[in-house]
Amino acid sequence: MFSKNNITRCAKSIKQLIRRCESYGDFDKNDYLLLSVEKTSRSSIKLSKAELEEYEESGMNINELHKRLENKASECSWSESSLDIQVPSPKLRTKIF
Repeated sequence: MFSKNNITRCAKSIKQLIRRCESYGDFDKNDYLLLSVEKTSRSSIKLSKAELEEYEESGMNINELHKRLENKASECSWSESSLDIQVPSPKLRTKIF
Protein backbone atom coordinates (compact mmCIF):
# COMPACT_ATOMS: atom_id res chain seq x y z
CA MET A 1 0.00 0.00 0.00
CA PHE A 2 1.30 3.40 -0.96
CA SER A 3 1.69 6.23 1.53
CA LYS A 4 -0.05 9.58 1.11
CA ASN A 5 3.28 11.09 -0.03
CA ASN A 6 3.86 8.46 -2.71
CA ILE A 7 5.19 10.02 -5.89
CA THR A 8 2.21 8.73 -7.92
CA ARG A 9 -0.30 10.35 -5.54
CA CYS A 10 1.44 13.72 -5.26
CA ALA A 11 1.75 14.59 -8.94
CA LYS A 12 -0.01 13.65 -12.16
CA SER A 13 2.97 14.56 -14.36
CA ILE A 14 6.71 15.09 -14.03
CA LYS A 15 6.20 18.79 -14.76
CA GLN A 16 3.76 19.01 -11.85
CA LEU A 17 6.25 17.16 -9.62
CA ILE A 18 8.99 19.66 -10.51
CA ARG A 19 6.73 22.64 -9.83
CA ARG A 20 5.55 21.19 -6.53
CA CYS A 21 9.09 20.53 -5.34
CA GLU A 22 10.27 23.98 -6.48
CA SER A 23 7.43 25.71 -4.65
CA TYR A 24 8.23 23.84 -1.42
CA GLY A 25 12.00 24.35 -1.78
CA ASP A 26 12.74 20.62 -1.91
CA PHE A 27 15.66 20.85 -4.36
CA ASP A 28 19.09 21.25 -2.78
CA LYS A 29 21.68 23.84 -3.87
CA ASN A 30 22.77 21.56 -6.75
CA ASP A 31 19.16 21.05 -7.91
CA TYR A 32 18.90 17.49 -6.64
CA LEU A 33 15.77 16.07 -5.05
CA LEU A 34 16.10 13.59 -2.19
CA LEU A 35 13.28 11.01 -2.35
CA SER A 36 12.54 8.71 0.56
CA VAL A 37 12.18 5.03 -0.38
CA GLU A 38 10.63 2.38 1.86
CA LYS A 39 11.01 -1.30 1.03
CA THR A 40 8.46 -3.67 2.54
CA SER A 41 8.29 -7.46 2.61
CA ARG A 42 5.52 -9.42 4.27
CA SER A 43 5.23 -12.78 5.99
CA SER A 44 3.36 -14.21 8.95
CA ILE A 45 4.07 -16.16 12.10
CA LYS A 46 1.50 -18.69 13.29
CA LEU A 47 1.02 -18.79 17.04
CA SER A 48 -1.67 -20.70 18.95
CA LYS A 49 -3.69 -19.39 21.85
CA ALA A 50 -2.35 -22.32 23.91
CA GLU A 51 1.23 -21.17 23.22
CA LEU A 52 0.36 -17.64 24.30
CA GLU A 53 -1.26 -18.93 27.49
CA GLU A 54 1.81 -21.09 28.19
CA TYR A 55 4.11 -18.07 27.76
CA GLU A 56 1.86 -16.00 30.03
CA GLU A 57 1.85 -18.69 32.73
CA SER A 58 5.65 -18.91 32.61
CA GLY A 59 5.84 -15.18 33.39
CA MET A 60 7.01 -14.05 29.97
CA ASN A 61 6.46 -10.34 29.34
CA ILE A 62 5.53 -8.74 26.03
CA ASN A 63 9.13 -7.68 25.28
CA GLU A 64 10.35 -11.25 25.70
CA LEU A 65 7.52 -12.45 23.44
CA HIS A 66 8.53 -9.89 20.82
CA LYS A 67 12.14 -11.12 20.95
CA ARG A 68 10.98 -14.73 20.56
CA LEU A 69 8.85 -13.79 17.56
CA GLU A 70 11.78 -11.92 16.01
CA ASN A 71 13.80 -15.13 16.21
CA LYS A 72 10.94 -17.08 14.57
CA ALA A 73 10.83 -14.52 11.75
CA SER A 74 14.13 -15.83 10.38
CA GLU A 75 12.31 -19.08 9.51
CA CYS A 76 9.54 -17.33 7.54
CA SER A 77 9.12 -17.36 3.80
CA TRP A 78 8.95 -13.73 2.71
CA SER A 79 6.87 -12.24 -0.08
CA GLU A 80 8.29 -10.13 -2.85
CA SER A 81 9.27 -6.69 -1.65
CA SER A 82 7.24 -3.64 -2.56
CA LEU A 83 8.67 -0.14 -2.88
CA ASP A 84 7.06 3.10 -1.79
CA ILE A 85 8.87 6.09 -3.33
CA GLN A 86 7.86 9.28 -1.55
CA VAL A 87 8.30 12.96 -2.26
CA PRO A 88 9.33 15.13 0.67
CA SER A 89 6.50 16.22 2.93
CA PRO A 90 5.53 19.88 2.58
CA LYS A 91 7.16 22.04 5.20
CA LEU A 92 4.77 23.76 7.57
CA ARG A 93 4.45 27.39 6.64
CA THR A 94 3.36 29.88 9.25
CA LYS A 95 2.25 33.42 8.59
CA ILE A 96 3.42 36.20 10.83
CA PHE A 97 0.91 39.03 11.07
